[in-house]
Amino acid sequence: MKKNFLLLSIALVSLSSIVLTGCEKEDPDAIKMEDVNKGIQLITAKDGKDYEVVDLGLTSGNLWAVCNMGATSPEQTGSFFAWGETEAKNDFGWPSYRWSDDDGVELFKYCLDRDRGKYDGITTLQPEDDAPTQLLGEDWHIPSKQDFNELTTKKNCTAKWCKLNGVGGFLFTSVRKGYEGNSIFIPLAGMNDSDHARFVGQYGWYWCNSLYQDPESLKYSTTEATCVWLEHGDVDNHVVKSRPRRAGLPIRAIYTGSY
Repeated sequence: MKKNFLLLSIALVSLSSIVLTGCEKEDPDAIKMEDVNKGIQLITAKDGKDYEVVDLGLTSGNLWAVCNMGATSPEQTGSFFAWGETEAKNDFGWPSYRWSDDDGVELFKYCLDRDRGKYDGITTLQPEDDAPTQLLGEDWHIPSKQDFNELTTKKNCTAKWCKLNGVGGFLFTSVRKGYEGNSIFIPLAGMNDSDHARFVGQYGWYWCNSLYQDPESLKYSTTEATCVWLEHGDVDNHVVKSRPRRAGLPIRAIYTGSY
């Protein structure tokens, strides 16, 4: 009996060791916070707080924010904003959208369709409707699609799918001379459609500062705005997409001032 008990005890200890070893196995996609904190600088915004930015050595001179608007760590989703609104919120239906009637039929600004409201011909966000500009200061902006293209092109940065504190996203690391290793992490933060977050960890949509322009017809949409779409399955294809202006997407701001 004692022999059988001893054998059973040894077997249980061995099984526990296997389970613990499996739990402690490192995720091959995981990166550490020190992988994304090289080249960080602090910029004091108009709210009196210091915000972290990284110089990737880009030709434009843009410094990219370390975190999404409303986040305090790079992997956090942060706040969701409708396009052209300067305050975060939780309800993203047409009735709550600043620039439309309750049905989204009539648009009050950035209207390019005379049948959908008063035509104004404005395709790019004005400073008073740019969330980073209003919340952080005149040198902070929502990126344009050209700004995102500059970030994602291989001659400027490498793109690596990875996980930071368990959150999936992309690490963009500068290959520009003198800035090698400077990086920013952009999580797949999903979107907020109506009143709940969706696709968190699967896709990342980030607002650009203009209405969506069809690449073939070159016509602008009145109801859709431009965003960049990041997808886990395609590291090299960070494409320009569109989403309804009312939808809630995160914002990764750029800083264009001196430092």
